Amino acid sequence: MLTHRFKQCPLCDASVDAAELAKVADVSSHPSYKPELPTTIRWLRCRSCAHVFTDSYRSEVGDRILFSSALPHQVPDTRQSEHQRNLWAPTVRRVIRCLTEKREDVDLLRRKGGRQPRWADIGFGSGGLLMTADEFGFASLGVDARPEAVKRLQALGYEAVCTAFEALTLDEPLDVLSMADVLEHMPAPRAALDKVRSMLAPDGLFYISCPNSETSTWRLWEQSNSNPYWAEIEHYHNFSLTKLVELLEAHGLRAIDYYVSARYFSCMEVIARREG
Repeated sequence: MLTHRFKQCPLCDASVDAAELAKVADVSSHPSYKPELPTTIRWLRCRSCAHVFTDSYRSEVGDRILFSSALPHQVPDTRQSEHQRNLWAPTVRRVIRCLTEKREDVDLLRRKGGRQPRWADIGFGSGGLLMTADEFGFASLGVDARPEAVKRLQALGYEAVCTAFEALTLDEPLDVLSMADVLEHMPAPRAALDKVRSMLAPDGLFYISCPNSETSTWRLWEQSNSNPYWAEIEHYHNFSLTKLVELLEAHGLRAIDYYVSARYFSCMEVIARREG
């Protein structure tokens, strides 16, 4: 079995039987598509909370098939490293600004005896964010489900593990945990955010980016029937900023910073602080 059907809305637990069909998209031309996988995605809209999600998610077997290979932008590569470094530097600086508002022990200059804050990047892909955070002085850990990406990052001397986030265990709490375009790939975002909060130190930060369905770009796409995210084979959710902030705060993560991402069209970046 390659997929499982959602029985309830992933955000509010309303029965999918009451959801309305939002879109059917052909994914057979997606560059990551494998012939064993379904050729279409059915998107639903929950009538209770208005969240938009797919009617099914991949099984472990389905994930192994999809992740058996990686696209060029999903692994560390010299052709994009300097571009990624410059692209991610402003984000790391914003995280540092938010972190130092509450922390006096942050030392990012690798002084002898200094404490490097810990940053784990989930689904690191090309490694751009993790490697830039490391350059700024964070003790960085990369987590990814694609073996090739992990192998390449380890070969560069960075710490990385190949595992699903759900199976990740750490010995110490994190100062920063990031998910750049990852939460929309997870069948159970509420469980993921509970785990995010549990892994953060008090006042620790969660950085998240994902497509935002409330942008002008998204509206123009819908008007012209040209929205590429309906055919994104790895996505299970289309979040709006409104829905994302509500979701974060329901899990003890207070949104404190918003920015427009320069990496993908209609993409948002949010920094949230663990409360309590």
